[in-house]
Amino acid sequence: MKNIKYMFLISILSLSSAFAASSPAASLEEMSAIWVSSFDNGNTESLKSLYTENAMAFPPSSEILQGPTAISAYLESLKKVGFGEYSISNVDTQIKGDTAYTTALWETTRIDANGNEIILDGNITNVLERQVDGSWKIKLQSWN
Repeated sequence: MKNIKYMFLISILSLSSAFAASSPAASLEEMSAIWVSSFDNGNTESLKSLYTENAMAFPPSSEILQGPTAISAYLESLKKVGFGEYSISNVDTQIKGDTAYTTALWETTRIDANGNEIILDGNITNVLERQVDGSWKIKLQSWN
């Protein structure tokens, strides 16, 4: 009898884990990981695919960027001036229908002209739209 209860509990936990992995919040976490990986690897096309066609980004000390091409070009320029690996740690996610709001902390390193490593960090806020296929894309992004 104990074995049957144990198997039942394992089955329930497996189902709830599978549900959590396919939840909208898990999809947003996965998208954040893809963003980081794409930036770190200099994959401009992958970065572009994460933004809506009318996306806007508000980077620190820069002009407002409109559209995935302008946003990914800006991010590519960061790589060219020595920005290294990014990390993003989620603080909060709220989903209201087909719109999601995420706030997170980011950190990256930059190697200056003298080879010194500088650690930069700040906050990032995203407003995302659920697409027809169920995926999420960034519509508005602001970081400091």
